[in-house]
Order: sequence, then C-alpha cells, then structure tokens
Amino acid sequence: MNAHNARLGGWWARLVAREDGEGRPRALALFVGVLVWLTVGVLFAVNLYSQRVSVQVGDVAPRSVYAPFGVVDWAATARARAAAARAVPVIYTIDPKVLAAAERRARADFALLDAYAADTVVPLAAREQAVQAALPATVPASVVGQMLTLPPAALKQAEQDTLVILASVLGNGNGVRDTPVSLSEARSFVDELAQQAQPDAGVRLFVTSLADALIQPNTFVNQADTAARREQAADAVPPVRILKGQQVLQQGQIVTPSDYELLKELGLLNQGFDPRPLVGGLLASLVLVGALAAFVWHFRRRFLRETAPVVLTGLVVVVALVAAEALANLPGAGDVIVPTAAIMLAALVDTAVATVATALLALSIGLLSNTDLTSAIVAFVGGLAGIMGVSRLSVRFDVVRVALWVGIVNMLALAGLDVMEGSSLTEAPVWHGLLGAFLDGGLAAVLAMGTTPFLEAPFGLVTAVRLVELANPNQPLLRKLLVEAPGTYQHSIMVGNLAEAAAEAVGANSLLARVGAIYHDVGKVKRPYFFIDNQFGGENPHDKLSPSLSALIISSHVRDGLELAQQHHLPRAVQDFIAQHHGTTVIRYFYEKAREQDTGEGVLEDDFRYDGPKPQTKETAIVMLADASEATSRTLKNPTPAAIEQMVRRLIKERLADGQLDESHLTLKELDIVARTFTRVLTGVFHQRIEYPDQVLKEMERSQGRGGVGGQPTRVVRRMGGSGSGGAHRGG
Repeated sequence: MNAHNARLGGWWARLVAREDGEGRPRALALFVGVLVWLTVGVLFAVNLYSQRVSVQVGDVAPRSVYAPFGVVDWAATARARAAAARAVPVIYTIDPKVLAAAERRARADFALLDAYAADTVVPLAAREQAVQAALPATVPASVVGQMLTLPPAALKQAEQDTLVILASVLGNGNGVRDTPVSLSEARSFVDELAQQAQPDAGVRLFVTSLADALIQPNTFVNQADTAARREQAADAVPPVRILKGQQVLQQGQIVTPSDYELLKELGLLNQGFDPRPLVGGLLASLVLVGALAAFVWHFRRRFLRETAPVVLTGLVVVVALVAAEALANLPGAGDVIVPTAAIMLAALVDTAVATVATALLALSIGLLSNTDLTSAIVAFVGGLAGIMGVSRLSVRFDVVRVALWVGIVNMLALAGLDVMEGSSLTEAPVWHGLLGAFLDGGLAAVLAMGTTPFLEAPFGLVTAVRLVELANPNQPLLRKLLVEAPGTYQHSIMVGNLAEAAAEAVGANSLLARVGAIYHDVGKVKRPYFFIDNQFGGENPHDKLSPSLSALIISSHVRDGLELAQQHHLPRAVQDFIAQHHGTTVIRYFYEKAREQDTGEGVLEDDFRYDGPKPQTKETAIVMLADASEATSRTLKNPTPAAIEQMVRRLIKERLADGQLDESHLTLKELDIVARTFTRVLTGVFHQRIEYPDQVLKEMERSQGRGGVGGQPTRVVRRMGGSGSGGAHRGG
C-alpha cells in the first residue's frame, strides 16, 4: 500500500509540477478541468432525466416530450407517401393531329378567299355571302369584303399570321385543355397575338375570328403516365424518421397506445431510477472536456502556467452550457450561445483554444438542446466566423463588422444545409429561419463584445481593443512619459516599431508587442535625468555616484514602472513587458566600472543584474531584443546595413548565451527572422540621404513661390535627380 501511495504521489507531483517547480497553477488547471467535466456530465444527465415522463395509455400528457434519438415512424411514412402521390400533378398529352387539322382548314379558307378575290366578275356582295357561308367563324360582311379587296401579298400575310397564331396556341408546351378556363385563356392569347401581328382593325378581326373558330382542345389526361409518376413519387419518399429533438408527445394530448410504445422505445417512460443517463452523461462529457484538455496540454501548455486563462475558459464553457440547458426549448439558442462564447474566448484567451472549445460547445449544445446536426453545424461555423472577426478587431466600432460577419455566415450555412435537406429557399418559413440566424449572429457579437470589458480587469487579461486604447498617446501615463522623459518616449516608440515588425514576422501578437514596448520603460519618468535617453548632452549625474549606486538606480526603473502600471491599472500582459524587458541581464557598463575601481574586495556580477524574470513569451523576448538593438544602434558611428546586422546578431547571441531567451519559446529560426527584421527596420531609419548641391538647393528655394521647380517642374526635376525617378528614390 505504501509503495502504491508513493507511486500515486509521484504521478501527482509530475502532473502538477511546473518547469520552475511551482505546482499551484497546474493543479488549479486540473481542478478546473475536473470541475468542468463533472458539471457538463451532470448537465447531460439532468437533461436526459428531465425528458422522461410518467404516463399511461389514456392519460393526458402533462408536458411536451421530445425524442432523444431517431426512430422510424412507419405510419407517418405511409401517410407521407400517399401525400407525395397526391402531390404529383395529372399528366397531359398533346394530340398533334388537332393542330394539323386546324392548319389545313385555315389554308383552305384562305384559298377560298383568294379564289373569290380573283373572280371580279361576280358582284362583291355575292362573293361576301359565299365566303361568309363557307367560313367556320361568324365574320361581318364588311370585314369579308375588305379581305376580298386586299392585295394578294396582304392576303398572304394574313394567312401566315393565322397559321402562326394557331401554332403558337396549339403547339406550345401546355396546349389547350378541354376546360372552359383553358379555352378562354387560349382565345385571350389569340387576341394578344393578333394585336401584335396585324395593325389593321378589319384584318385583325378576321384573323382573330378564324383562329378562335379553329382552336380546339388538343391536350388530354394520360392516365397511365399519371399513375406511373405517382407510384414513382411514393416510392421515392424515404421512411419518415422521428429525429432527435423532434416532439413525440404534445402537452394536453391523450396518450395513445402507439404513443406509449414509442415513448417506451425511446426510453422516455419514467420507470424508476436508471443510472444509464448519469453514466452516459459523465462519459460523454469526459470525451468532450478531455479533448479540449488534451489540445491545451499538447499545443498550449503555457496556459497551464497562468490561472486566469484556465479559469476563464472553464467559466465560459460552463456558463454557455448552463445557458443552453436553460434555453433548450428556444429555437436558435445555440446560434447565439456558441458564437458568443467563441468570441469571448478568442478575444480574452486564444484563438486556437477558442476554435476547439467552439467545436465542443456546438456538439454539447446540440445534445443539450435536443436539436439536430444542422443547428450544431450552424453554431460551429458562426463561432468560427466570430473568432476570425475578433482576431482583426482594433476599435469598438468593429463589433458591427463582426456582427455582420457572424450573421451572414450563420445565414449562409443554414441556407446551404436547408437546400441539402430538400427545403426550398422560396418558402416563407425557410426565410424566417434564415433571418433568425442572421439576427442571432449579430446578437452574439454584441453580447460577447459587451461582456468582454467586464472580464478583462478581474482576470487580468487584455483584448485587441484594449491594446489599441492603451496605445493612444493621450493615455495619462504616456502623456506623462512624453512630457517628463521625452527621450525615453521616442526610444519606446522606436522599440515598438521594431517589436511590432518582428512579432508579425514570426507569427506572434504584434499589437501586444508594440503596446508592451511603448510602456516597457515607463518607470524612467521617476528619475528621467539618470538615463542617457533624457540627458540630451547635459551633465551625467552618474559621474558623481558609485557604480553600485548607479546600477541600483538604473535597475529601479523596472520596479518603478511596475508601480506606475499598477497605479494606472495597466493589464497584467502589459506589466509583463515592464518586468521582463531586461530579464536578468547584467548592467554591463557599471559592472565593468565597478571592476575597474575594485580595491581588492571583489565585485559580484549578481549584484549588477536586473531582478527579472526572464522573458516568458515570444513578445516579451522580442521587446527585450528590440530595446537593446535600438539603444545600441544609436552608438554606431557608421550605421551601414552590414554594421547594423552585425550589431543585432551580436546582441541576440549574447542574450542567447546568457540564457535570457530560454523561457521565451523563440526558436533559432525565429531568432534569425527577428534579426533580419530588425536590420531592415533600422536600416530604413539610418539610411543615407542625397546631399543636394548648393545650386540645386537655391533653385528649389526660388521655385517655392512659383509653384514649381524653376517654373519647369518635370524637366528641371529630372536634371536635379540625375536619373529620373531613381535619383528621387535614393534621395528620399
């Protein structure tokens, strides 16, 4: 037993141990993980128990009941297949013989007209009567007389118009059915076509009357095809399933035997205590929470060193699941809850952790809210959209963009899934759902961004929006730095530019690096003139002090900076830059000076080191290197690109050899990228400019009053530049 306890104690010690030997943060992370697991498991079990109902056949249902999983409803399947068969429209077949007969009769009638028109010996009145008697339509004698007096070409055109009208009406896809409505529509179509074809009223009346008389039903019901299509439609209907989350019992209805059997099959009848929901809930939550814990352990283990991210992640997950359980019967609850949690975690913790948590929350809320896979997918993609949107957040107004982004992604995902499931986008209920998904996404962004500021201070975390606000020069602490230590302020701005560029190049948080660099030397405002940044060539007070006292004053700017940061409520993430930007490096100048003045008592190097700690993140390490590189670059007498690169790489090598970068997680490849980035930025700062000849300068001064260079802008500028645009670029 003692050996077993010893092995168990060793396992626990290894599990909770930190690299620096402090086990509390990791033990707290384990405690939070277990608490979240138990909470989620209990929520799952309570959800399953709450679905059960105590009823018998003939009882009135006390509440509505929903299916926890899917089953086939064969009675509903039969009804659905019958409805599908009835929905198939009657098949009609067009008889082409009707059109052919009508065309033959029309040609015959116009041939008769042509013959009577050519026979001018017979009086016109007699011919009118003969044609009227032969025509199948009733046409006024005056109209017939007009037709008999038409030129042959006009008469031929009228015949052609009649044939075209007959073909258009009888030969289209629908034809003419044997119903009063269909015949009426066909004759209306004849009138419309005649109006378009014949401008003359008399000829139009003749053509219309003849075509109306020749229009006959030519479309008839095809009984065999209709029966075959309806049978095919019925066979195509899949078995009707009662899906997970679907209502199987409505409050107030009488429980039928089929309802009772269905409830029994689904395990929804209350038949005493059943441990399966509790065991199943704990196992399901173990898988979900364990997946998130495994991701953090393998890919974000640095979070286990801090309390705030772990506690906040667990809190957000638990609150989201509790809200989902409370709003289980509210449609679209997951579309709001999951993106809200995703945006909060991305803004306050980490986008990768937020992504994994979003997937697990979508699955969990899908289980808790009794919804199908569609809702879980929509909630997940909406959460991803929120994560991507908040990663580009810089000002408070950007919440509108995030809201639109999440809402649009929700709507598009739901529309795609609806179409895949066979829904039509022309249906009003579908559009109601799409509009709801869009509004849910916008509401999620507003809730998340409205809640996030209240969590920043208690948990010591910082969002991109807060960082942008801290970078504002009107911040009281920055204004104090600018007024009382202007040299340090300018140095900090330059360090911020270097750190931002390098952090972006290696994929670190460039905004955090820039803001941390701006505040890293804020402690110098307490004794600004003890630092060379703010002496501006004046008397150096360190000339009158001992090296040890000077080193103490120099190192105290870190402690002073932390005090000021706490007084001005700077986030912990920014305070880390103040504390870590020198690490535990040696204050080399005063250390060497102390060694030169040593009278034999000895000088301890540790007495001239900063208190630290060493940089714990990539961002703080980059600021350390940027601080040293910017300060040293000012001492270069000939800041050529080669000299700058040599200086930067030497400083990085010294910090690396001194162990200052051991805890920063920067790789050698990333350090090389940092060196090249620093060199590029510093080269741009110290690049040489073209020294214009005196004659050119005088010409430029004279040209200012004339709005150009010597009154001839293009030609003179090219002469000054020597080689067109290239010369101007080198001089910039």
